Amino acid sequence: MALVAHQKTRGRPIENRLSEKLLDATFAEVAGTGIDATTISGIAGRAGTSKQAIYRRYRTKEQLIAAAVRRRMAGIVTVAPQRSSVADDLRRYLGHLAEVFRKDPFGPVYRALLAHRQTPEFTAELDGAEADQRLALRQILIATPFETDMEVRIDLLLGFVYFRLVFADRNVGQETIDRAVFLALGLVAPRDPSPLAGQPGT
Repeated sequence: MALVAHQKTRGRPIENRLSEKLLDATFAEVAGTGIDATTISGIAGRAGTSKQAIYRRYRTKEQLIAAAVRRRMAGIVTVAPQRSSVADDLRRYLGHLAEVFRKDPFGPVYRALLAHRQTPEFTAELDGAEADQRLALRQILIATPFETDMEVRIDLLLGFVYFRLVFADRNVGQETIDRAVFLALGLVAPRDPSPLAGQPGT
């Protein structure tokens, strides 16, 4: 009996390692080929296992991809606000977010998910990621002079990051992020408002 119990204990870490290997392989496969071209066979080959091993854990390719994305998102370290300056906290957070999209395989995987947003398994992951990002920005803006129109400011900042990095796949430097933050907070005046003087909205 003791031998059987010992064998079961040893089996769990092996199973966990295989599951983690499958999720890593799935993430790499989607990053390299996209969702449509990703196959269970390809994932199994990359992970060095069988399709049967995958289907014992996940019923569909979509469930497997969603699990891989969920695991990667859980591993992303967030940047906590320092509370010394709203602008500095926003610059740090958005700079970190841009770094994740730019250097991590998360960028191409996220773009692939957005192209399949109506897939229920992916909708949940995308909604969760956006909720986390909005919460982080609310924690920076709340109880400050910039709490007014907070959701609109968040839309402006996240919209800027998503358009540049996700949709247009363009690099974003810290200087550009700084300017976006200052504009969203209303800390930058128009450079030359005189030609528009007297016009509505000026």
